Amino acid sequence: MDTIHIANFLPVAEESLDVIRAVDSRIRIHNVSQNMVRWMREPEHPAVDRAAAEAECAELQRRDRIWFTFFSGDVGREASALEWIQLASAGANQILEHPIGEDVVITKMPGLAARVIAEWVLAFMLMDAKRMTFHLDSQREARWVRSEPDTLEGKTVGIIGYGAIGSEIARLCGAFGMRVVGIRRRASGDGTPPEDAPDCVALIWPPERMGDVLSESDYVVLAVPLTEETHHLIGAKELAQMKPGAALINIARGEVADWEAQVSALERGRLRASYTDVTTPEPLPDGHPLWNAPNLFITPHNSGLQPDYFGKAAHRFADNLRRFLNHEPLCDVVDRNAGY
Repeated sequence: MDTIHIANFLPVAEESLDVIRAVDSRIRIHNVSQNMVRWMREPEHPAVDRAAAEAECAELQRRDRIWFTFFSGDVGREASALEWIQLASAGANQILEHPIGEDVVITKMPGLAARVIAEWVLAFMLMDAKRMTFHLDSQREARWVRSEPDTLEGKTVGIIGYGAIGSEIARLCGAFGMRVVGIRRRASGDGTPPEDAPDCVALIWPPERMGDVLSESDYVVLAVPLTEETHHLIGAKELAQMKPGAALINIARGEVADWEAQVSALERGRLRASYTDVTTPEPLPDGHPLWNAPNLFITPHNSGLQPDYFGKAAHRFADNLRRFLNHEPLCDVVDRNAGY
């Protein structure tokens, strides 16, 4: 009976790893050391024991058939045993950017963080509408100054990327009386929303109608995967198409937005505010100009974090692992040509 070796690159609790082990008695999980994880990302970091990392890497490459990870670095290049990579993320760009054998299947986990990301987006909207940054500044300065808050009710939200996350954002927007329009790669040409869309969704257009969505939206939310087609999807042209004084919210990837064009639009007042959970580069270094851009509010790629994230991911992985061992089609296979 052949042993099934799995490399776990993630900080998964033992009780959650037991969920994976319970799939088959042949499973052996090998937790990748933090030394190797750091070496993969920062090979020259002074805290890295390079010899130990290289030795661990070589063993992993020739032993482990399956990887459970967010990131592969260049380790996939010589991974002779590797058959399948299960990502614990909805996006795949961070792994497709690196060399991986053409025969290796890559699967992702769309929707795992959809609810908490949607909550983050609504938090940005509420912060914007209720002028919370103004009141926080006033409190720090010990000033009792009222603002003129707005309401989310009646506002139009344009969701660029109406998928698992986008549809959850729409659902929460409905509770606030907002109207939703969006862009979806496989949308119908007449704007008809998907059958399961909440009542607040008015129109879902294909990508060629993005200008229409931008021009009528009070809030534009970026929720697309990063691919060659979506790199700098929002640039000077698209920002000029946006409704004057609209706000931009990015929970996709930093590279989806042209930052130079975005900062210019903020400086000129063409864009009222930008709320972003992602940047380019990432993490954003100390002293980077984006820290001081006007009306740009940054959170550190935090929106998908939630209690027991890796426990939930382990259960999803275990379900797919059963399929793998039973030679059944895997769920959520990444299309390398599409980039997600």
